[in-house]
Amino acid sequence: MARNKTAQGGISLCRKVTAWLAAILLVTMLSTGIATMAGQWTVRSFDTLLADNAVCYTVQNALKDETQAFARYVRQPTSETEQAYTAACTASEQSLAALPFDYARIGEERYARTWNLLQGYAGYRQERDAFLQLSPSADTYIEQMYHVMALQDYLAAYALRLTQATLEQENALYSSTAAHIRHLPWLYLGLFLTAAALVLLLIRVLSRAVVRPLLRLAQASHSIAEGDFSSPDLPVKSSDEVGRLTGTFNQMKHAMAQQLTTQQALHREEVRNLALEKDLEHTRLEVLKSQVNPHFLFNTLNMISCMARLEDASTTDQMIVHLGSLFRHNLRTKRQQITLEEELDGLEDYIYLQQMRFDGRITVEKSIRVQPAAVLVPSFMLQPVVENAYSHGLKSREEGGRILLRAWMQGKVLVLTVADNGKGMTAEELDAVQTKIAQSEQTGRSIGLGNISRRIGMLYPGGKMQVYSRAGHGTVVRFELPQTQQPEEKEETLS
Repeated sequence: MARNKTAQGGISLCRKVTAWLAAILLVTMLSTGIATMAGQWTVRSFDTLLADNAVCYTVQNALKDETQAFARYVRQPTSETEQAYTAACTASEQSLAALPFDYARIGEERYARTWNLLQGYAGYRQERDAFLQLSPSADTYIEQMYHVMALQDYLAAYALRLTQATLEQENALYSSTAAHIRHLPWLYLGLFLTAAALVLLLIRVLSRAVVRPLLRLAQASHSIAEGDFSSPDLPVKSSDEVGRLTGTFNQMKHAMAQQLTTQQALHREEVRNLALEKDLEHTRLEVLKSQVNPHFLFNTLNMISCMARLEDASTTDQMIVHLGSLFRHNLRTKRQQITLEEELDGLEDYIYLQQMRFDGRITVEKSIRVQPAAVLVPSFMLQPVVENAYSHGLKSREEGGRILLRAWMQGKVLVLTVADNGKGMTAEELDAVQTKIAQSEQTGRSIGLGNISRRIGMLYPGGKMQVYSRAGHGTVVRFELPQTQQPEEKEETLS
């Protein structure tokens, strides 16, 4: 089925409007074209005759001026009268040269009279110049002077008859075109009324077929924009594009109402899930912070007991102080982010206890090139990584080892690395660890790196944790934490 047909086979609205507009445009162009052509033809004809008439009058005046200048020069031959006479002759020749001399344009009579005038002036000019060569005392001087003056009268008569012929031709043209010109206003009026009737009919058709349905569509759209989908469906009164648009609008309204209901239900479910997830993550963090490795506690307490038997109570006292401080750090804060300074304070207690445990075989070095109190890190982030370095990287090395903790700013990103020179991991072991981190799973150690990575993703958009390792060389854990928040004031510590 053709695109310009409606579903019922009728003429489409686009074709109807196009036909009406084409008819209006045709009538308008026809009337404009006729008026323009008639006006241009009339104006050009009269302009030409008026211009020719002006040239004829110019010739008459030029010949008259030359006759008067000739008489003054003959009576009183001075340099002044001679200059005036010469200028008058030049003006006459120029005006005669400007006369139209095209037979096809000016017609037989004007052509003949123009020819007589041009030929007469040529003969007159010879007689005039010959007379001016005579001496005033010559016998034929007076006779020749009157002969030249008679020729001037003939030329004036020729010019007058040429002007009369031009005026007669102008009158004839006006008489022949006046009848046609008088009928032009009626023709213009008829064309205008026809175009106006077509325009009014088109406006009525468009109003009934387009404007009214579109106004109803606009009102219904306004109701939908305000969330009201309860209005009745718009009536479909035609089978053209507007009718199909109305039907499609009704379908769209029902689809939007159904989609809005579905989206509202999904949004409520999403909000509920986000709240549950937030509570779950917070619970996980609180549980992780409250957990302490029982094996670590057992070893530490045994060591404290042995030290108490082997030496004075001062060392034992220091170990107990650091252990209590570590417990307080892990349990006191409810914030998910703390300053690097607070995190390092808690880490110092843990490192002291591990140093006592390994009898100084493992050294810990720090290179902190930032203001620790001015940057934020996830709480309880560094201790699990350092614990992994002790337990999995350096514990089995009899010769001991080294842990290096570094911090620096890279633009607005805080970069932290924890490196050890322990046994490291093979490529397969490293892939397994990275897979577990990506899946946010526990790695089997006391505190999971997957949980730390997940918290970094939640708290630091664009932040990340990366693990690098090489068997026999050690392991490096790198953190990148964009700093977009200012540290809060420290909470009161537990006594």
